[in-house]
Amino acid sequence: MLNYNSEAQIWEEALPLGNGRIGAMVWSGVSTEKISLNDDTLWSGYPRDTNIPGTATHYATAQKLAMDGKYHEAQQHIETHIQGSFTQGYLPMGELLLEMDNIGGNVSNYHRKLDITNAICTSGYQKNGTAFTRESFVSAPDQVLVMKLAANKPASISFDTKFTCQLRFDISSQDNRLVLEGIAPSDVRPLNHFNDQPIVYEDDHEKRGLSFTAIVDIETVNGKVIAKNDTLRVEGADEVIIRLCCRTSYNNAKYRDCCEKDLSTALRQNYKRLISRHIEDYQALYNRVEISFGTHKNDPIIILPERLAKWEQSENDPALFALLFQYGRYLMIAGSRPDSIPLNLQGIWNPHLHPPWSSNYTTNINTEMNYWPAEITNLSECHKPLIDFVDRLRITGAKTAREYYGAGGFTVHHNADIWGQSTPVGEDCVGAAVYAFWPMAAGWFSAHAFEHYLFSMDEYFLRQTAWPIIRDAARFYLDVLVEDADGTLIFAPSTSPENHFMHEGKPCSVSKTATMTTAIIKETLANAVHCCNILGESSVIKEKLLKALGRLPDYQIGSKGEFLEWSEELPEHDPYHRHTSHLYPLHPGREIKCGTALANACARTIELRGGEGTGWALAWRVNLWARLQEAEKAFECLKKQLRPTVGRLGGCYPNLFGAHPPFQIDSNFGACAGIAEMLLQSDAEPSAPKTIMLLPALPKALGTGYVKGLRARGGVTVSIFFEDGALKSSELTLDANLSPQEFSIRYKDHEQITTLYPGKTCVFGVD
Repeated sequence: MLNYNSEAQIWEEALPLGNGRIGAMVWSGVSTEKISLNDDTLWSGYPRDTNIPGTATHYATAQKLAMDGKYHEAQQHIETHIQGSFTQGYLPMGELLLEMDNIGGNVSNYHRKLDITNAICTSGYQKNGTAFTRESFVSAPDQVLVMKLAANKPASISFDTKFTCQLRFDISSQDNRLVLEGIAPSDVRPLNHFNDQPIVYEDDHEKRGLSFTAIVDIETVNGKVIAKNDTLRVEGADEVIIRLCCRTSYNNAKYRDCCEKDLSTALRQNYKRLISRHIEDYQALYNRVEISFGTHKNDPIIILPERLAKWEQSENDPALFALLFQYGRYLMIAGSRPDSIPLNLQGIWNPHLHPPWSSNYTTNINTEMNYWPAEITNLSECHKPLIDFVDRLRITGAKTAREYYGAGGFTVHHNADIWGQSTPVGEDCVGAAVYAFWPMAAGWFSAHAFEHYLFSMDEYFLRQTAWPIIRDAARFYLDVLVEDADGTLIFAPSTSPENHFMHEGKPCSVSKTATMTTAIIKETLANAVHCCNILGESSVIKEKLLKALGRLPDYQIGSKGEFLEWSEELPEHDPYHRHTSHLYPLHPGREIKCGTALANACARTIELRGGEGTGWALAWRVNLWARLQEAEKAFECLKKQLRPTVGRLGGCYPNLFGAHPPFQIDSNFGACAGIAEMLLQSDAEPSAPKTIMLLPALPKALGTGYVKGLRARGGVTVSIFFEDGALKSSELTLDANLSPQEFSIRYKDHEQITTLYPGKTCVFGVD
């Protein structure tokens, strides 16, 4: 529960609601209720080809320069000839305003809260002797935002209903409906890259931006509704039900009809039925997992900002971490449902016309981190939008692979958008190669498809969906690998996301190859081999994959005992850099195992990077330390997710949104996944024994409690009970549709080889 005793003054204090497609931020103001609206398909731009023909010749030139050790020259060539247009941005739809009549008088007993157990936002206060309440939710089954306003005295509710919008729009009203019609820009420049036209609206039909509509319907108990120009006036009502539906023209020429249909469906059900269907749908996902680290010793309805402040002073509130974990799951359910668009940098919640980093898909960590909790926290369905999106990127990414690299398969660079942009951004910006030239996202994305298989063991999904993605990502790498002087195969040139090294006395970002590049290629090719074995694919493909795998370079340990970021020991430009990209084979990959020399080198790297970072960077380090089974070090990073973000990196805003700063939702999801990794880790590679590790990184502060319903690779649901830092018992249940499977169940030095049978619960404990 997120509790407050004052209305939101800034967007980061408002409370998020969503159904995967419609996003809403509820401000709960006394004199003006404001609801900030988003639709996950409302982006700037239009379908267009951002590929630059003939770029493969420039790639070949840059490759030769890098192979010859001319790193600055290679970088300059990339920035001059290979970088292209920026992605488009995710846009706000507008704001619904309810301007209340009861302006005079004192307000008392104000409260507002977000109940994440049922995804309902409520608020209330007393004014002039009357108690007012509001209740809001966004329904997935009925595709509608609903708000109920009530008072304990008749005829007490009067207000004006209005829309505001930052885009081109018209507003009309008739009877009890208010309609917003708008059009999105054809181009919105990202922050820090403005030109003389930061926003462009095109009249050409082929270049016009998306159209959109939002319709508000107001139903009253007693009172009346008066339509006047751009306003709906409610007077003297006992109770008011507001229904809002919205749609865009993205892949939907009949979006207006669709919006009207949504509203008609919602109007056929009374409020009780709407909220009942919403709760039933939401809790079917949310209730799969329960977690407790002990109860909160203070007032159970303590105001969240006060609770966070007290925790920072005493660090004696373990229940906050259960809230942080479940809040991550809440945001996943609210922001990512089947048939929606994947979560972007801000989930589905954005108030800015020029959002930070265009609120796009930043695929060198942030987009993937958004989905780290999906499988392990039992929200597999919520993973589907990302996998479907990657399947669409195979189309645009195939052309980019041909045009830029002369290769088959598909590739995606560091930014993508709703239109499936797969080309490098940066235009001709000097220094942009450090982020823009990174053609590795297809491989990382393909790992998400394979992870979905490992958790579900759904062979039909593997054959129909995952294998084509993995196959095409692997095919690209097979085509671009080039022989180095030592006979190994490398992808040259390469960057390590957003990091520089020193070369010839100056910062440089383009080297011969980078560790993360090798790690993603190795994982992709290995996963492709597993698919060949499982699905009986062509032995010719498998042979090519195995030959390439055998010639990839080994990872290197540097002079400080650290895990090297590049293929050679290059001086670091920023020893405390936020990215830890080269640790990919430790997490999210699972190639490097705890206790090995390479794992020790990874630990040394994290230590050298220091204890601070942006929100998502700290969240990644939670997961890295958890994989290393360093519970207290993981917890030190996790604690920083809960500190107020004012004046420092990382932390959270008053509504628990994670801070880079500014707001990026990936730290919420990274922290949620990190807590899960502390409690449960697993392996189910087809060529190795399946293992489940219980409480691999449980910190002392969270040592007593339980978690029910986590998922392990191999199709197993796991519940764990622990006290004073020790395992009491665990329950493991293999999915009913699978055949019996043998697992190694591990807790510290204890190991038990157990056959799990479908649908039956096995109890594991330590005497």
